[in-house]
Amino acid sequence: MTNTNDHEGGAAPRPGITHVQRIGPWKVTMWLPIDSTSHNPRDIRIEPHEEADPQEVARGITTTVLRQIDTSAFTENVGALSKLSRAGQQAIENFRRELAGLPKGVSDEYLAVLSALYVRFVNLGRTAPAQDLEMWTGTKQATLKGHLRAARQRGFLTKVEGKAGGQLTDKAIEILKRTSVSNVRLP
Repeated sequence: MTNTNDHEGGAAPRPGITHVQRIGPWKVTMWLPIDSTSHNPRDIRIEPHEEADPQEVARGITTTVLRQIDTSAFTENVGALSKLSRAGQQAIENFRRELAGLPKGVSDEYLAVLSALYVRFVNLGRTAPAQDLEMWTGTKQATLKGHLRAARQRGFLTKVEGKAGGQLTDKAIEILKRTSVSNVRLP
């Protein structure tokens, strides 16, 4: 089971919990939204597994496959994971509230905080830090990319040619010391 906030791809994340199960040539993905009061999956998607034999896939989904879907394993584990997921969502909401307390607009404080969060995601090895920033800030990726450009131009974030990355500058670190945003840690 995984928190869907760790999604990959271009689709917007769906806050909740997923569980992936392989049944023969099929990949079964079960999903439950974070705000659900039930512990049963709300969405079940069946698709060919990446390593599946094309001949087996061509036979289609049978009732035997459907009977093998184990929703009980999902239900047993979802309680603890939904608590963790809700805690993660609460951290994001708290961060957004603190971000809203910064001076309005594309201020130096905002750019320093955004740069620190960006560097944190890159250092964690996140493959799509702009998606993570979108989730944490509630701002569209295109806008965030413009803000990161502005952060580089104003001297808060160094540039790395051809890939995601960079480091906080001394200027950014000095501003971060004066902000009250608690989810951004200095390097």
